[in-house]
Amino acid sequence: MTAPLIEVEDLSVLAGSTVIVDRASFSLATGSRTGLIGESGSGKTITALAMLGLLPDGLRATGTVTLNGKDLLSRSERDLVELRGNAMSMIFQEPMTALNPVMRIGRQIAEPLRMHQDMSRPDAFALAVELLGSVGIDEPERRARAFPHELSGGQRQRAMIAMALSCGPDLVVADEPTTALDVTIQAQVLRVLRDQIVANDAALLLITHDLPVVASVAADVIVLKDGAIVEQGPASQLFSAPAEDYTRQLLDAVPPMSRSLSVPPKHLPVTGAEPVVEMRDVRKTYRLRHRKLRDPIHVIHAVDGVSLDVLKGETLGIVGESGSGKSTLARIMLGLIRPTSGQVVVEGIDVTARKNLRPVREIAQIVFQDPMGSLDPRMLVRDVVAEPLRALGIAGDHRARVTELLEAVSLPADTGDRYPHEFSGGQRQRIAIARALAPGPDLLIADEPVSALDMSVQTITLDLLDQLKADFDLTMVFISHDLSVVHEISDRVVVMQRGRVVETGPVGEVFGSPQQQYTRDLLAAIPRLDGSFLGPAA
Repeated sequence: MTAPLIEVEDLSVLAGSTVIVDRASFSLATGSRTGLIGESGSGKTITALAMLGLLPDGLRATGTVTLNGKDLLSRSERDLVELRGNAMSMIFQEPMTALNPVMRIGRQIAEPLRMHQDMSRPDAFALAVELLGSVGIDEPERRARAFPHELSGGQRQRAMIAMALSCGPDLVVADEPTTALDVTIQAQVLRVLRDQIVANDAALLLITHDLPVVASVAADVIVLKDGAIVEQGPASQLFSAPAEDYTRQLLDAVPPMSRSLSVPPKHLPVTGAEPVVEMRDVRKTYRLRHRKLRDPIHVIHAVDGVSLDVLKGETLGIVGESGSGKSTLARIMLGLIRPTSGQVVVEGIDVTARKNLRPVREIAQIVFQDPMGSLDPRMLVRDVVAEPLRALGIAGDHRARVTELLEAVSLPADTGDRYPHEFSGGQRQRIAIARALAPGPDLLIADEPVSALDMSVQTITLDLLDQLKADFDLTMVFISHDLSVVHEISDRVVVMQRGRVVETGPVGEVFGSPQQQYTRDLLAAIPRLDGSFLGPAA
């Protein structure tokens, strides 16, 4: 039998006396593709960092990690530097934090080639351009001369894949490589990753909480819970007949549209209701000017002639790829962005004509995608939730109102006396929801509120929003690039492309019988547990 490429035996990671990873054992063969799954906090990323010798200060690893017969845990940092990027490499979740923002893309890809392959600068750059082309980036030479902020999210992630594969490593670790990408770009990046791994005969360890993504790329799966491996085996077997309750719970949290092509909607459209929001021919145009030229060199139509109503009591889903205008439209509804032209009326208030928007703030509130970016880390949770009450001058017992809201979102009794960083991602999002509900709004806009959450936490959060909508008599606008999530919560859906509404109607009709090719493409890109949406490997 061929010896494993990498063998992990009794790997434990400790922070003082606290066990984070508990005696994990598994092996990866050359050319294998393995998914490492589990909820946030299960130890997935820490396991990978321990394997590569990248643990942060304060953590220590015990056990053995053997790569090509060499024990990595006993090697010096100098030896590990020689191995990283050469024999093993890692693709991180957020390329904007992993890439150097002041270094051109081509130079960053060329850097490991010069370090590990002893290539000249021109030869390394030429190979970097070739690698960018191999991962499907158009005009690779021009992109190689660009800075990270000049590329889209999908292009940056492809550049990370090119960098990780540049030296032909034996092992590639991909840590949530598509979490922040919309469905079509995610499908493209996953296809590139899978095909490049196959072409390079490398072993892949794919870390994710998204089971359909694992099904599309990996042949084997390892399930982690609380730092311990609870189950491992072939993906097809494990997903069809899991042996452990925890794995079954993870599978139960997969949205129905990721299991079946034909799923009836949970909600029926609202009929005969008055509109809470009326938008008429709304446009938002940005003119980008060259610093040396007086005339604009580029015009962006972020929202281009949108007219729509949001009916009282409904949940209107807005879907589309990144850059389609979804979030801009939401901010225009709230008066956070003034449209270039058109009219927006919220419960009889003309938002576009009014300078004082305080009455609108009492009617409409928003929950943002990243609660850590929207919650003040220096404020106690009770002050965070009460902040809109103070800002809007709403009288009454604020402490009692905060207690009521925290109970409504099912948070522990002592939540108010703690800080946001002391909570999980799902709990922080509940805090953000409680804050948005504090003024008693009629309209709640949820902008990608579950995109960064585990599927199990995502399901809980969607159920919570559904329940709160009924309890607080809310009208909701739910924005997401994930159509399977929108299908679960929305009554009616609007599909946006390049600032325009290209299709709208009841969820069952639009998802069941889409009229536009763009909508069909979005639906076809939904990851599925059978892995079929990517097609066969190249």
